[in-house]
Amino acid sequence: MVDVDQAAPADIVDRLLWRDAQQMLGRHSAARDGNCVWCGCRWPCSARRLAERAEIVARRPWREAWTLRHDINSMRTGYRSDHGYNDSSRRYTA
Repeated sequence: MVDVDQAAPADIVDRLLWRDAQQMLGRHSAARDGNCVWCGCRWPCSARRLAERAEIVARRPWREAWTLRHDINSMRTGYRSDHGYNDSSRRYTA
C-alpha cells in the first residue's frame, strides 16, 4: 500500500525530506532571549538553518534532495533532560 501525504504542496519532489524539514522548523524556533527554544543555541541555530535549506531543496531535483537528506540523517542525537537531548550533542556542525 502506498501512503501519500496530501498535506505536502504539489511542487515537493522529496516528501520525506520536506516532512522532516517541517518537524525541525517546528522544534527550532526563536525564544525571547535570542536562543533556540529546542536546543538553546544562539538563534538561528545550525539545525534551524539546515531545516530551512531542506525545505528549499525538497523542491529541487532528487539528487540535491538526497544529498541534504543524508546531512540531516548524519546529525548526532543524545539525551537531555529538558528536551530529550544532552548538551554534548545539541549542535550540528556543517
